[in-house]
Amino acid sequence: MRIHIMAALAALSLPAAAWAKVDSYKDWAVACDNTRHCEANGTQAADGDNPVSLLLKRDGGPNAPLTGELIAADADDGKVGPLTLRLGDFKLGGLKTEQSLSAAQMAQLLPRMLNADEISLSDGKLEWTLSLAGLKAALLKMDEAQGRLGTPGALVRKGAKPESSVPPALPAPLLKPVPAAARPGDAALAAPILKAVRERGCWEDMPDAENPGIDVHRLSADKVLVLRECGRGAYQGGFSVWIARDKPPYRPELAKLADGDAAYLMNAEFNQGVLSSYAKGRGIGDCNVSASWAWTGGGFELMHADEAPQCRGIPGGVSLRSWVTRQK
Repeated sequence: MRIHIMAALAALSLPAAAWAKVDSYKDWAVACDNTRHCEANGTQAADGDNPVSLLLKRDGGPNAPLTGELIAADADDGKVGPLTLRLGDFKLGGLKTEQSLSAAQMAQLLPRMLNADEISLSDGKLEWTLSLAGLKAALLKMDEAQGRLGTPGALVRKGAKPESSVPPALPAPLLKPVPAAARPGDAALAAPILKAVRERGCWEDMPDAENPGIDVHRLSADKVLVLRECGRGAYQGGFSVWIARDKPPYRPELAKLADGDAAYLMNAEFNQGVLSSYAKGRGIGDCNVSASWAWTGGGFELMHADEAPQCRGIPGGVSLRSWVTRQK
């Protein structure tokens, strides 16, 4: 991939917030968002067959339950029968290839998981093996982020500290996009605005002769957003994002996102005041990064961010949320 595409993918891997970070431990990954909600996902070992994942979720606050979502990738064209989960002497049957696990079921599973190497799933014909390597480290990170270390409700390192000492869940911040109606002639602004751009690194990777994708979107009464393609791979493209006046002098500037970095985004789109990006690590999208920013009238603010960091064969990936907002 070309340099701007790689820069965009790297930038998207580091969303703008202390919470917006994914940690990986062997076959497990964990992330916590700005509300103290945490998610950890485990998969088959890197050299394992038949993709499988177990996503564990827990909200912040005292006595919050742990729940799970199990996925066994269907390698038999829809002919997979009911699954049986086995973990030591524990057995759970009648499961689907996409199965929610209740707090009660996780309360039975978790103590056994912490002292095991793997979980096996089978429908009698196919088998899936979920690795538990890295589970303890991932859940310890979750406990630490939620302030549970040393409490009865900790997943790994329990203690006698009162459960009431666990910090409460935080409310998602309110963030409302401010959309502006398109005007006739907005599309025609692309040529004069891009002609006024001085820092033309994007053009070096994808000159005009290669017919880059270009879109113009109205931001306000006197400003527009211009998306200009900088590079194109087999399944995605990288875009530079410009904000400019809609009349001369246009004064185009690279958009600044919430982290202050200039915006080079993968598969960039803009709709109803929301700028979004989705970057795939490879064609099936089993590892990817997604983020969106709301136009507030004065700039862009991070609206959501998540990442599926594990390239382990689950189509579409299993995303871990690292930033969330509410719109009402």
